[in-house]
Amino acid sequence: AFNLLGYCRLVSKKKGWSDDPEVCTERLLFAKEGITWTPYRLWNQIFSDEVWAMGGAHTTSHVTVKKDGSDRYAPHNLTHKYSKSHAWMFHGTIVRGKKGPGVFWEKEWGNMDSAKYDNFILSNIQELIEANPEMIYMHDGASSHRSQITARNLRRRRIPIIQWPRYSPDLNLIEHIWNWMKNWIQQHYWQVRYNVKSISLDWLRAIITEAWNAVPDSYIESLFHSWWRRCQAVIDANGGPTKY
Repeated sequence: AFNLLGYCRLVSKKKGWSDDPEVCTERLLFAKEGITWTPYRLWNQIFSDEVWAMGGAHTTSHVTVKKDGSDRYAPHNLTHKYSKSHAWMFHGTIVRGKKGPGVFWEKEWGNMDSAKYDNFILSNIQELIEANPEMIYMHDGASSHRSQITARNLRRRRIPIIQWPRYSPDLNLIEHIWNWMKNWIQQHYWQVRYNVKSISLDWLRAIITEAWNAVPDSYIESLFHSWWRRCQAVIDANGGPTKY
């Protein structure tokens, strides 16, 4: 019946998105600038993000949409992305088509704040940029990232940054790395999916490290090559959500 009416079932996209017109304008303006970047400019952009790693199935949900795709990215067909229970936080970076510094957030460090972000994350970024002065750092709008303390620490460490638009995971190339790693873990460690209680934190850390190391450079390069398509998709959506 759905098929006869022109509908089908597809995976519901889980994205951090906003209906705020100001956010859409912010994303649109950024995409119009980003689409003009040269390959050299993009190649030296450091993309970064944190992810909470935990056991359990990396599941997907589905929605009923029109087969012509006209309502695929309508707000009512998107699922908001909510944080799950904490297990272990990992901060990663990619630049020049390869993995950059990656850091496990150790349990004894406690919650991330501006001072700890500076000590354990920005210190590594500073070393990377000192060796490659043409690189530019990107981070999202997490509270520890946008504080005045972090702004001062970035200046002190002479880390150039790009002003990142809010609610724009589709433009952050490293976001797809997390999905790749989760899929890889499910394929190689059935216990993580079906027998979560059997996974100790030390073993989970080892598994995550193995998954991070397994991400091929060819895949990361393909993400960099998708940059201009992503920017065009944001422009076509007038700053709204995209398939990325």
